[in-house]
Parts: sequence; structure tokens; C-alpha cells
Amino acid sequence: MPWKKGQRPKVVKEQEATGSTASLYQEIRQSLGLPYVPVPFQIFAAIPRFLELHWASMRPLVATEEFFALAGRIRADGYTSAHNYFRVPDLCHRVEDLRFSTGARRELTDTVDTLHHANPLVLLLMAAQLQAFDRTVGRPNVATTPAPPLPQRERPTFIDEDHAPTPTRKLYDDIKRTTGLPIVTTGYLAMARWPDFLAAYWRVLKPILESPLYRESASAVSDTAWQLTRELPGEIKLTCDDLTDAGMTDEDVGACVRITELFVKHLGGMVLNVATAKISLEGGNLAAPPMAAQDELPSRAA
Repeated sequence: MPWKKGQRPKVVKEQEATGSTASLYQEIRQSLGLPYVPVPFQIFAAIPRFLELHWASMRPLVATEEFFALAGRIRADGYTSAHNYFRVPDLCHRVEDLRFSTGARRELTDTVDTLHHANPLVLLLMAAQLQAFDRTVGRPNVATTPAPPLPQRERPTFIDEDHAPTPTRKLYDDIKRTTGLPIVTTGYLAMARWPDFLAAYWRVLKPILESPLYRESASAVSDTAWQLTRELPGEIKLTCDDLTDAGMTDEDVGACVRITELFVKHLGGMVLNVATAKISLEGGNLAAPPMAAQDELPSRAA
């Protein structure tokens, strides 16, 4: 059934995928250098014709070095914003207080690094697709460089909503209420592998999410992605009319547009959220006091 606003969308989990969907999942993982399939594609798979057409349009794009360079600019934008505008404590000491083993600390850091790699890629693809519903996106006839081999990453352990222990489910409910999303996104599912860390991280992140500065910063990251779609190497053409011509119903097309809008709206924030987790594991940014408003302006006496 197509997804409707306010509902929890249907997700075709990786272990449930068969046939052509399983093949597309494998290609998505390999092309993006990820050990898992990002959630938007798992939702698209509930309308398999759209997943097929969407990925066919994006396949040439993600095969280029230029695509990953553009995603890198989004990643840097999100990290810089989180570091400059949010007060992030040192959660690395918290990990030590929780007596994480060396292996667990390394696994947590690797998981956050994988999420930090993934979200800008997905945001750029979703921003391109949302615009492509209306018009052609990208630059035709530009020289490209094949994407280099991508490093192999360990698959995170995801604690699914339906199988999480009670304290984690309560935390998930608070996350959904705060974010306004009908699902718990991948970052939280992965960090729930370490429930004490997730609880400490959420105590830091929740007041940030509720601040006007966060909303402005998240919107700015999404705007960066939106603008960078103009520099995508090659044309992306997959309008709503193209989808109906390919046999999709108007209802399914509408559902795909709403799903894509949802992720474009929230992925800028997800980039910031993971950047905040990364900064917290790098020692935080509270060593120096925040800049006072008067310090931001040049001295009149100078």
C-alpha cells in the first residue's frame, strides 16, 4: 500500500528483499560504499517499479568521483556547522566511564564514521530526485572521473524498533516525538547497540534539536545539497509524467514524492546529528568558551 503522510511507512528490510530488489540492494551498497541499504531505498522498495527507475537514473551519477566530492562538501558543511554552533561535550570520557572495551570503543567510532559517510550521499540523491520529479537536474555533457574503489566498512548492528528492549523503545518514542518522524532513523538504530551511550548522546542532542539555531542549521545543510545538485555530472530525468508513462499509478507517484520530500526535509538534520556524535567522540568542543556576541564584531577602537 502506498505511504500516506503521518503513517509509518512500509519498509522492505534487507533480509526480506528477494529477486530484483535484492540485486538492486547489493548494487546500492557497493556503489555508495556502504555495508547497509539506507532507509529511503528500503521504503522505495515497497513500490518496486519506482526503486528500479530511480536507481537507473542515479546509477551513472554515483559511478563518478565528482558525486562523492559534492557529497563531501555537504559533509564538511554539516560538521563545520555542528562544531561552530552547538555546545558538544566530550562523550569519549563517558564511554570510558561506562567501561567500554577497546573493541567496543573502536566499533562505536567506526559506526559513527560510517553514518557520517552515508547521510550526505543520501541527502544529495534525495535532493536531486525531488527536483527531478518536476524537471531535468544536473549538467549534461561534462567530463567525469570514475569513482575510486571505496573502502570496505563493517556493517553496524541495528536495534530494530520492534525488537528493542523496553528502555530503548521508550527512548525511541521520545526521539520520534522530538523529530516528528514516523520512524527511528538509522543513526539511532545503530547507536542503540550501546544503549548507555545512546542515552547520553540523546541527552546532549535533544536540547540542540529543540533550538531555533538547529532548525536554521539543518535547513542550511539541506539548502547546500539543493544548490549542489546543479553541479551533478550528467542529467537526471525522472519526472512524475515519466513515472506514470512507465506504468506507475498516480497514488504511487504521490507516495514517492511525499517520501522524498520527507527525507530532504530531515536529512540535513541527520547530517548535523551524526556530526555532533562524531565531535563528541573526538573530545567535544567545550575546551574554549563560546564566542560572546560582542567578540564577533570588530572593535570600534581598532
